[in-house]
Amino acid sequence: MDPNRSPDAVLNETCWSDYEYCKNTGNLYCCAKMMAEITATEEASKRGLELAVVVPSMTMGPMLQQSLNFSSSHVARYLTGVKPTYPNAVAAYTDVRDVARAHVLVYEHPDARGRYLCIGAVLHRAHFLQLLGDLFPQYNITAKCEDDGKPMAKPYKFSNQRLRDLGLEFTPLKESLYETVTCLQKKGHLPLPVVPIAQKRAYL
Repeated sequence: MDPNRSPDAVLNETCWSDYEYCKNTGNLYCCAKMMAEITATEEASKRGLELAVVVPSMTMGPMLQQSLNFSSSHVARYLTGVKPTYPNAVAAYTDVRDVARAHVLVYEHPDARGRYLCIGAVLHRAHFLQLLGDLFPQYNITAKCEDDGKPMAKPYKFSNQRLRDLGLEFTPLKESLYETVTCLQKKGHLPLPVVPIAQKRAYL
């Protein structure tokens, strides 16, 4: 998260969020993640350790825990109607299983060190919700942007080449989203779709 980064710049392992911007906009989660990585890097250097860090974006896919986290609530609030509008913003997404595989690959490669961006896709929120609606048309997902009339924010370019070089193949976002929603349904966070009686009979 850096408002001064050009939308044409390629996001890679050399890029960091703007700490002051995150703090001033109340994104303390991002601040905490930055401080944790900086502290770990400094401590590793002091102790003579070689540190490798996997840096995931917003994580989609099935959950192990029962409760919602930030990423799963990001999806659920649009499907439950809690969010009547969406922001004119872009976000990066990755699959939770890809994050797990990335950690294994980095651990198993003796030459792995430094930062590894774990990003599978970058979408504008409108396109994210369109994909969600195409997969689950039974939910009433908002089509209203908070910034109606303003130019649409441009998705930024990114590089996940370092993880690809280690052998990671990223899961398509469509698959991740589908499994996110079906998991939320199974855990009771989303209502199951109601199939009309006539349609049920057609299945018999």
